[in-house]
Amino acid sequence: MPEDTPPPTRIAWVKLSFSLPWEAFLAEQLQALRRYRPLLLTASAPAELGLPNEAVAPLARLNPLARGWNALALKLSHSCAYFEGQVRRSGCRLIHVQTGLEAACGLRLKARSRLPLVTSFLGPEASWVPRRRPHAYDRLFAEGDLFLASSESTRKRLLELGCPDERLRVHHPGVDLERIPYTEHTPAEDGAVRILLVGRLVERKGLAYALQAFANVHRYQRQATLTIIGDGPERQATEGLLRELNLGPAVRLLGAQPRDAVLREMERAHLYIQPSVTAGDGDEEGIPVALIEAMASGLPVVATWHAGIPEIVADGRSGYLVSERNSHALAERLRHLVEHPEKWDSFGRAGRAIVEERFDLSRQAARLEEHYDEVLRHAP
Repeated sequence: MPEDTPPPTRIAWVKLSFSLPWEAFLAEQLQALRRYRPLLLTASAPAELGLPNEAVAPLARLNPLARGWNALALKLSHSCAYFEGQVRRSGCRLIHVQTGLEAACGLRLKARSRLPLVTSFLGPEASWVPRRRPHAYDRLFAEGDLFLASSESTRKRLLELGCPDERLRVHHPGVDLERIPYTEHTPAEDGAVRILLVGRLVERKGLAYALQAFANVHRYQRQATLTIIGDGPERQATEGLLRELNLGPAVRLLGAQPRDAVLREMERAHLYIQPSVTAGDGDEEGIPVALIEAMASGLPVVATWHAGIPEIVADGRSGYLVSERNSHALAERLRHLVEHPEKWDSFGRAGRAIVEERFDLSRQAARLEEHYDEVLRHAP
């Protein structure tokens, strides 16, 4: 670092737990910052995140006898007390809560430290949480200093919930483009067409509609295959539908995979499907990071008009968008791309260009630092 360059400003990042591999992108964003140096306050930081020890303040093991809500209350109480000391000793000047789910801890830290509080909303927690607790974020909206929505769709949802417009910004997630090379996806010599879907097996991912659409495509294109990467509560239902549709070896259900394995599958694939829906409990996407990575790799996309997805998929230019829960429309668009491989390259390049312009990790890290600058300029 040049002698005239000030040292990075210390800040606290709050993420009590990580759902891997889906939230690994948060660690990449932490490490991409240059003018700010976050201290991650977490219950535990899995080794897969690749974070240096000095960047993490993990919570000590909880009482193993605690169960249920008692364990949750104990976790919140112990974690906030521990984190208060870490924030004070590290000289942090700002607190950034990584999802709305950690709002209670963030508010307590703000009250004790008197530091400004930034809160990110990835998307799902802005939809299903208020369905269960309509006033869950009232105090946060009153006391928080800045709110970052992962998409314009999430921003609108937060405004409906009472988030103050003057303290709300859209901040898209970023992906590491150096790690995701562009691949020219060309037809296989044997005629195979490999379709990929990556995501947790939960209702909002629309897995049933993907399988029904693929069954339609497979009737006409027997060499088409579908690979699904992910795990979750919908796995048993997914396996049952696979048997019902009699798709056999045409569908691979790989379960959760490391990031490198996911990127290898994206490199091998020809098309990507993202059939997201609004779940029965109101659960919605923000902008799925796996979708951003698929487009960065050059994959043409068939997706739904859902939440933040239209903010990245340009209908008719980088992929196709169809209405939610419409397996017939999904199949129609998939079949069109299967039958017109000459479109793959132009769609793939258009998708890569969108990601480079609006979802590049280094650019988004710089924009995040500008948000921090704004908050600190107005801090007492």
